[in-house]
Amino acid sequence: MTRKRLYWTLQCFGWFAWALNEALLYTNQYGWKWAWVFSSLANIALAIFLTHQYRRITKRFRWQDKNLWQMLQLNFIALVVMALLLMALNIPLDYIFLQENYEVSLSPFILIQIFFNFVKPLAIWALIYFFFQYSNKRLEMERENDQLERAILETEGKVLRAQMNPHFVFNALNSVRALITEDPQKAKKGINQLSKLLRSSLLTERKKTISLAEELETITDYLALEKIRYEDRLEWKLSIDPACNKAQIPPMLLQTLVENGIKHGISRSMKGGVIELSAQRTEDMIQISVINPGHLKPSKEPNDGVGLLNSQNRLQLIYGKTAQIELQQLNKNQVCAIVTLPYLEEI
Repeated sequence: MTRKRLYWTLQCFGWFAWALNEALLYTNQYGWKWAWVFSSLANIALAIFLTHQYRRITKRFRWQDKNLWQMLQLNFIALVVMALLLMALNIPLDYIFLQENYEVSLSPFILIQIFFNFVKPLAIWALIYFFFQYSNKRLEMERENDQLERAILETEGKVLRAQMNPHFVFNALNSVRALITEDPQKAKKGINQLSKLLRSSLLTERKKTISLAEELETITDYLALEKIRYEDRLEWKLSIDPACNKAQIPPMLLQTLVENGIKHGISRSMKGGVIELSAQRTEDMIQISVINPGHLKPSKEPNDGVGLLNSQNRLQLIYGKTAQIELQQLNKNQVCAIVTLPYLEEI
């Protein structure tokens, strides 16, 4: 049911119930008359008309946006006017329908009593109406705040991705540059690898997440590019649970961890080492580990860890506090980066 239909249904049902109650009171006191039906219908029609006009006026002049004192004043005036109009209809009806039963005396006490008899249902109607208006306004504000928050998070995510792409390109270009004078053929091969990586990066730039399988393809290409530079000093091993392949992760998340592993581990060791990447699923969570040779330092050097910090921020933006990255000294010669995040196939 639409809001408009619901409004008119409640209007008709509520005022019909009020008029029926009044008619029953008159019938119990003065006996049944068909005139009560006419009187009830007239009251229902006028009450619906008045409250609907009241609703139009409050919406047009935005009474809810005014301060409390102004809103109370306006509503008090509106209630008085509507109650007086209902009195103007019912007093003549009482003269017509009740003159056989008693002589109608319009004393101040009777007028006040009649006035408050009409003010009560009108005040109840106004309270219910403003309660629903307030609730709807709160819901709309919350919806707008949610949309604004999502827009802000999306913007922050784009900024973080934009920061990571130059970082990735810089590292890849360094790998190719080192080969230009040493081995032009390998440099040419490296340029082809870099072109493939950049193409993959551009395709994923517009995506908030990609599957783990897609990320692994990019990592494999990147490692192949770095293999040209490091030769036998670089080896890698993948141990991926097939149940994790469809898991959605931020683009270049793991590639950044692999970059860090090469920068802080392989490049600083004469013997090189092995980059080990594994992924396991446990119920509704997945854990991805990247192990590389190296040692954790008590304090980071300037400009170190920018990619890792961005990765942590991106995880927080997408998954909230349930996702995290943790660095551990696995043993005296190995460092492990552990990514924990919810298993989601679609985001």
